[in-house]
Amino acid sequence: MLNEVAQAKPFNQMTPEEAEKEFKIWSQKEYVKISKFCNSKGHQITGIDQSRCQSLPPTLGLWYVKTQDKKIHLWCIAGEFPTDLASSKVAENARDALRYFSMSWQLQSAKLEDGLAEGKISLQDKETQEKYIIELTTRAENLYDLYADDKLWKGAGL
Repeated sequence: MLNEVAQAKPFNQMTPEEAEKEFKIWSQKEYVKISKFCNSKGHQITGIDQSRCQSLPPTLGLWYVKTQDKKIHLWCIAGEFPTDLASSKVAENARDALRYFSMSWQLQSAKLEDGLAEGKISLQDKETQEKYIIELTTRAENLYDLYADDKLWKGAGL
């Protein structure tokens, strides 16, 4: 995954101005995506704490968002990973939020796998559930690789 991330950066072949423009476009699209997702879960975003956010466009965006309920702040993940959210209480910083999402997805995958072994189909059909389990497990492992890569976090002070 990390090699894919390094190779997937279209920004590295752009002028600084082009990269900045593309980053803004990508960020806006991802913001719309997380806004819709949060709304579907009953949370209206009112702002983002940019100082706590991290991104690796176009692969990953991790946002610390403020909601209409002033007591609720969330970590939101999107990009080429499944869009998801978690309470801000699960992690102090973006790196730890990645670890949280990785572990959460691994647990979710394991529960689905256990259910499948017991003959319980939570998704459309057995094949769909098997594919989802594999995809979720792979994404969780990829996310953990990003969390564990100290080189990626060196500049972030984490």
